[in-house]
Amino acid sequence: MPGCCLIAALLFFGPRVALFLAWLFTSWYAAFDSRLIAVLGFLFLPWTSLAWMYTFFHNHGQLSGGYVVLIVLAALGDLGAYGGGHRARQWTTRERN
Repeated sequence: MPGCCLIAALLFFGPRVALFLAWLFTSWYAAFDSRLIAVLGFLFLPWTSLAWMYTFFHNHGQLSGGYVVLIVLAALGDLGAYGGGHRARQWTTRERN
């Protein structure tokens, strides 16, 4: 599938580009307590960082209701990306043997 790589690249770089643009043009990074947390979120949990920024500014920093679901889904998406890569490597290794 030729479009598969494009979709994977968008899913990987999309939230990081959005975080970079938010940092560049808005004050959304005020949602984080420190720059270290913001940078670690950018590197390792970009979907969760985006969801946290959205929740922080749209629900006045309160984590309640549907916003909890949003944060959990974003965290699962981030963790699934890491787990999916590990599973793909295991599957490829088994196919070669």
